[in-house]
Amino acid sequence: MDNIPQGDSCNSSTSLDSDQQNIADFFRISKIFWLLILLLLTLVATPTPAQTVIRGTVTDTETGETLPSANISIKNTYRGTISNENGNYTLSIPDSLLPATLIVRYIGYHTLTKPITRETPQQQDLSLQPSVTEMDEIVVTDENPATRIMREVIRRKQQWRQGLNTYQAEAYTRQSLANDTSIVSITESISQVFWDKEQGHREVLKSKRQTANIQSSANFAGVSYLPNLYDDNVDIAGFELMGITHPDALDYYNFKLVDQTSRDDQTVYEIEVIPARKLQPLFRGTAFVLDEEYALLKVDLEPNEVVTFPRPVKSFNTSYQQQFNNFGRDFWLPIDMRITGDVKVSMIGLNFPLIRFKQLSRVSNYEINTSLPDSLYQQEETFTTDSTAQSDSLLVQRASAVPLSQAEEEAYANLDSTATLEKAFKPSGFLSRFVDDEDDEQESDSGSGFNPMQYIPGQLMPNGRFNRVDELFAGLKYEVQPFDRLTLRGNGGYSTGYEEWSYGGGLSVRWLNKNSINATVGWDYNARTSTRYTSHIYNPYFTIIPNLLGNDGYFDYYRSEGYRTFSKWDNFGPDLSLEIGFNSEDHRSLPTTTAYDFLGKSNNYRFNPAINEGRLNSLDLVAGYNINEGYNFGVTGQKYIRFEIEHSSDKLGSDFNFTRYETRLAWSFPTFYQRRLFPNTLDVGIKAGTFSGDLPYQKMGVIDGALGPISPYGILRAARGRPYEGEQYIALHAEHDFRTIPFEAIGLQPLVERNIGLILFGGAARTWGPTASHIPAQSNQTYLPNGTGGIHWEAGASLNGILGLFRVDIATRIDQPAVLVNVGVARLF
Repeated sequence: MDNIPQGDSCNSSTSLDSDQQNIADFFRISKIFWLLILLLLTLVATPTPAQTVIRGTVTDTETGETLPSANISIKNTYRGTISNENGNYTLSIPDSLLPATLIVRYIGYHTLTKPITRETPQQQDLSLQPSVTEMDEIVVTDENPATRIMREVIRRKQQWRQGLNTYQAEAYTRQSLANDTSIVSITESISQVFWDKEQGHREVLKSKRQTANIQSSANFAGVSYLPNLYDDNVDIAGFELMGITHPDALDYYNFKLVDQTSRDDQTVYEIEVIPARKLQPLFRGTAFVLDEEYALLKVDLEPNEVVTFPRPVKSFNTSYQQQFNNFGRDFWLPIDMRITGDVKVSMIGLNFPLIRFKQLSRVSNYEINTSLPDSLYQQEETFTTDSTAQSDSLLVQRASAVPLSQAEEEAYANLDSTATLEKAFKPSGFLSRFVDDEDDEQESDSGSGFNPMQYIPGQLMPNGRFNRVDELFAGLKYEVQPFDRLTLRGNGGYSTGYEEWSYGGGLSVRWLNKNSINATVGWDYNARTSTRYTSHIYNPYFTIIPNLLGNDGYFDYYRSEGYRTFSKWDNFGPDLSLEIGFNSEDHRSLPTTTAYDFLGKSNNYRFNPAINEGRLNSLDLVAGYNINEGYNFGVTGQKYIRFEIEHSSDKLGSDFNFTRYETRLAWSFPTFYQRRLFPNTLDVGIKAGTFSGDLPYQKMGVIDGALGPISPYGILRAARGRPYEGEQYIALHAEHDFRTIPFEAIGLQPLVERNIGLILFGGAARTWGPTASHIPAQSNQTYLPNGTGGIHWEAGASLNGILGLFRVDIATRIDQPAVLVNVGVARLF
């Protein structure tokens, strides 16, 4: 199963109520959380129809002890099953195969053969005789015997894997979740799996069932999440671990022969698997190798300590047990997968109970090197559902499943729809009262309180800001979608500073939605306060608190009134977007109206500079290649390229003649330790702009710096207070996220356990213009844009992941003495 693909995984609303409601919304835990938990803990398998069913228990002949996970197969076929944790098994045999011979294998025991005919009683208990043989002496050489054995296992695997091109099989999977006291949910599936050496893995769900407290849509049991521990590379919860039979495994693992046992008359080597690279995600545990064949019979492995997750996952422990069988043929194929583990989720104010999970998967009835349906690989999805599948058909096909344990039988009998996962894993902590409680919700829904907002269609939101020009601006925004393709919007508010109303409205019509292409046309009219320069990092609302705390003002402002028409296309090519618009606006200067702040400073604000007043009519075009453009202050990496051009001339009826160009690029590259869930990454950003003609003052570009002690991703961290401005400008910034690797290497475990990492960053910027002749006159005031005055160079380091949410940046200017300490949002992914 080399290169088997695996499955992948909020819309915030503005509250009109109290801060407590905001906190409640933020920490509200919904059913989606539990869907994600179920998906995270998922990994799979399938069944086969049968006409003759036998069942029983596999035991040790001498002691009577049951033998869990015994391998039971039908001779000369790829059919079989395994016993459950109590040694119980069920096997269906098509009548066309009768009479048949069962082969029962278990490491340390003699193989048992059992003839089965149509007259054989259904109950067939199977007893195995311990295999006591003299082990061959190990010949002492210069080479570790375990290394020699594993080298041969790797060589043999490369030989027989060359002949394995495709297969399909049937699988059955059962997964359960439990808390400290009992099982709280069970999901089961029957599916058909397909594998192609070149095209990978596909699965078709045939049937599933689950305990009554789980919705069918939340049943993620499926073999598409089943790792094959014989593979070169094994995906475990997003980490790519090097398999113990990878061609380079001897460079990454140490192997130690710890014991020998037997199966029939053949020696079975028990080999300890020890990671040799402490910074790479690898396995540790035990492998059982069959002598002469040099094949893996069984592995019992767990990921090393590198396989961890960022908060709120405090711990994630798993172990994997898998057996292999060649069914007397050439290829060693997985016949089961048993996974056990636990997850601890904890954050400030919320502490969830330990979530225990268990999975048992069984794969059977292989068809090797057969033709697979072309339709399977005409779609990207690896997991689909058969249109004839029945949700509860497992109830009548119990012979296709591995028997339930007694505890699982009781869970099916006792769990009803009221036994929700939310109740089973109810958290503690001072924020736990904000977690969803179904009973509380029903009680709240049944209340008769008056809520006038429920009678207003669409979305009505407050709109407010504070700055040195508007002073206090208070207003409302409204958006409604009366029809599927039509969106209407409006806004209004009042500025107490220069004592004018702002108002506006518009509409958008989606005229095309086909083949993932969205095409929209729209029109907007606005009379408002506009910022003199546009920042893709900050918006005016972000500066409200700094303004109230005495910041001298990051933005400058002017009054604009006019309309914009536009047409926009999204996804008309792979991740491509295009927008074309026409703008017609009147621009005029605004004065500074207030110097108020909470700290009682006086005259702390800069005056608001004048602009080039007049009528601006312009055409603009914005094109982009967007994989992940949405700005999130550096929580995740970005991948996008954006190009913008704006042209204004007297031929368009404009008072201005210019063409302005701007481009932005951001890209994230994985660098070191790419087998980890979150590899080291290099993030690079470029912003550049130029112009022709006579550029008005309000159309200059900016390079963002830190807004006070706050330094989000994408800015110059050693520049503070105001952005750099210019008619022409270029900026480059880069940072390398080493994550916790440096602290792991030097043994600073307290930092590693808190997921605190190291980031190194640097940047450079340069601006040009404008000259004094291009600056608008303003009586008794002299103002020059804040340019770089040469090249701004900076470098620094960050401690990332403080309290799981923040990063602390220490930035230094290289071109002149300056050291700044800032705080930003942590890089999480």
